[in-house]
Amino acid sequence: MLPVLSRGLNDKSEEVKRTCCQIVDNMCKVVEDPAAVLPIMPKLEPLVRAATEKIADPEARAMAEKALKTLQKSAEGCETKEISAEEALKQVEAALGDKATGDEVFEMQALHVAALAATATNMRSFDAADWKTYIGALEPFSGVIEELRAKLEVASKPKEEIEEEDTDGVDLYKGTFSLAYGTLTLLRDTKMHLKRNRFYGLLGPNQCGKTTLMRAIANEQLEGFPKRDELKSVFVEHEIEDVEVDVQDDGFPILSVDKPGWWWVVYTCNEVYKIEKTATEEQVKELMKSVGFGYPGGPDRAANLELPVTSYSGGWKMKMQLCAAQLMNADVLMLDEPTGHLDVDNVLWLEDWLESFPGSIICTSHFTPFLDKMCTHIIDFHGRKLKTFKGDKGKCLTQFVEKNPEKKSYFELSNEIMKFTFPEPSAMEGVKSRSKVILRMSAVSFTYPTKDKPTIVDVSLTVSQVSRVAVIGANGAGKSTAIKVLVGEQKPTEGSIWKASGLRMAYMAQHAFHHLEKHMQETPTAYIMWRFAGNDDKESLEFKTQELSVDEETARSQKWCIDTVSGAVRRVTSVAEDAKKNKQDEAGVVIPDAAVNRRQKKKEKTYECEIKWQFKSMDQNSWVEKEILIKMGYLKLVQREDERQAAMAGLMTKQLTQPSVEKHLTDFGIDPESASHTQINQLGGGMKVKVVLAAAMWQNPHVLILDEPTNYLDREGLGALVLAIKDYKGGVLIISHNKEFCDGVATEKWIMKGGFLRIEGESVADEAEVQGSNQAAEDVYDGAGNKIIVNK
Repeated sequence: MLPVLSRGLNDKSEEVKRTCCQIVDNMCKVVEDPAAVLPIMPKLEPLVRAATEKIADPEARAMAEKALKTLQKSAEGCETKEISAEEALKQVEAALGDKATGDEVFEMQALHVAALAATATNMRSFDAADWKTYIGALEPFSGVIEELRAKLEVASKPKEEIEEEDTDGVDLYKGTFSLAYGTLTLLRDTKMHLKRNRFYGLLGPNQCGKTTLMRAIANEQLEGFPKRDELKSVFVEHEIEDVEVDVQDDGFPILSVDKPGWWWVVYTCNEVYKIEKTATEEQVKELMKSVGFGYPGGPDRAANLELPVTSYSGGWKMKMQLCAAQLMNADVLMLDEPTGHLDVDNVLWLEDWLESFPGSIICTSHFTPFLDKMCTHIIDFHGRKLKTFKGDKGKCLTQFVEKNPEKKSYFELSNEIMKFTFPEPSAMEGVKSRSKVILRMSAVSFTYPTKDKPTIVDVSLTVSQVSRVAVIGANGAGKSTAIKVLVGEQKPTEGSIWKASGLRMAYMAQHAFHHLEKHMQETPTAYIMWRFAGNDDKESLEFKTQELSVDEETARSQKWCIDTVSGAVRRVTSVAEDAKKNKQDEAGVVIPDAAVNRRQKKKEKTYECEIKWQFKSMDQNSWVEKEILIKMGYLKLVQREDERQAAMAGLMTKQLTQPSVEKHLTDFGIDPESASHTQINQLGGGMKVKVVLAAAMWQNPHVLILDEPTNYLDREGLGALVLAIKDYKGGVLIISHNKEFCDGVATEKWIMKGGFLRIEGESVADEAEVQGSNQAAEDVYDGAGNKIIVNK
């Protein structure tokens, strides 16, 4: 293909050049061995680079830039060394030793053999028979040709950094393997050495293959790695898969996550991992009690071992899986972000638990203090290879960063590598200052149907567009519950929630992937286009409570009709009498079906909605004041139309098209290839979190609510998120146990303890904003638009 591509990339037609770049891009993606690309790099790379500089069409130039990156990436991990004839001659003379005669004929022969050997080495041709036949046929070279071939093969390879071997202890695994995910090669011919009673921290950016490696080991899919019957390997992650289990009398399968927590542990030990000594119900229950689970007749805890797995938060799911690992007496325990959902006390508990764990541990985490304290070794993903670093426990990560300064992002948050750009919220009706309260919770209590004791008690709080709030507290203290009530996912048992007209909130739940569960076979772009079709957030609609309050039920029990003279909607006491009096039949009674539009009355500052009535055609729609609709008991209908209008206002500059969505996703670190040409189920955990965050921000919200946003994000993503939040013009509420992240963002803390709220600090606008808003307030105009000077 090289002559064809060379001709095409030198062609005058930009269309031909683009096609050639596309061919280069596609061909490089299927290259298995990076060494195969190296021979063509000197000719092909300059041509593709020239195309990126000379093509005028932006789209074609983008294809050329993409092809150049793919070409360079396909050759990564196989940097080789060129051998000159002079170097080869030295090796020939060294191999011959005393056999070298030193006369003129010998020198010419030696130089000829050295030139042939150097050429074969640079061509990566090391076939022993070929060397003996074509290079070492002459005497005295035939006797040393095999030694020469071996030396030059070693010399041609780049010197790898010599890793400090861990010679003490018992080997669990030592070998070489490759790892791929779909069409993506993650690791190639890399070495890994695991010892017993070691703690290995996995480091690397999102999408590098950390989780894939651990899952491959657990699923017995890693070449050469001992199977589970030889080496018990257990993988613990946040998301527990739904497994259909045929356990009912009628043979109908049910999901394992619908069963109690203790049952799940028993099933996992006995059926999934098939431990030799069968785990019993009593044994499992006692172990779960010892790690803090509640139980009937025992203490009231956030997670009860009799409740289904679906009711557990991420931290309790983690504990449940650790119980299974302990019962199985695992040799290798693999943990994916174990501290993600744990508070400070539970992180300490986890550290103590892992200290006493008898096997080896492989762990990925972006929580720096945890890795620094626990690790004995660091395994770093670097250029499709694994580099192992041996350090001192308690400062292993610190020592690793000292040796590799480019990894300093593990101890600081910056957006030098990755940058997020949040959209600016649109203006809100009647809100002139960002410090004005737009969301209020007043004396709210909430009790789950399965519990007698309220989870949150008498909580009152306010939110504005300058809010920078960290919601902190122990697991089970009521943090997530309070937020769910605030956003409308749960209806308060007592108290009230008020929000400003037109307020848009973006909510990213604790288990962020639940937003994507039904769309795993789609691309991120297709998911966003589905979610926001028609300017409605379909996921927001899913948790809008449809239950009516007592006041709304009472209001709806009243009869209302349309006045035939004025066209206004009014309450009637007796339908029959009113019909007789106003000369209209009982069909005059009306019930709102939907709000289809909204407008502002010219003289007053009030709004009215165009209402489609039940059992009436669209041409019988009428305009009704919002206050009357609320009196009729249709507050939610009014709010829904306010939200729809606010969403339309926020999206005035956006179009729900593929280019527009791709541009939006780029602002959150998602490249167009991942956005429009990669299914969500092929993305790593960090990339999925970015997709959920980008989707939440599509409608330019005024308040962003993040429940455990740091899980799965790498250090670059974490730094980008912190600095994007600082520049964001809307309010931000964060639930997180990551102290470094909270301290970098929040100025106000909502501390939840035992269901009660305590507020520390405050969120204030910066001085420039306050002066600007004061200036705006002082400017007064008369009806004709003339500015009136107001003296203080």
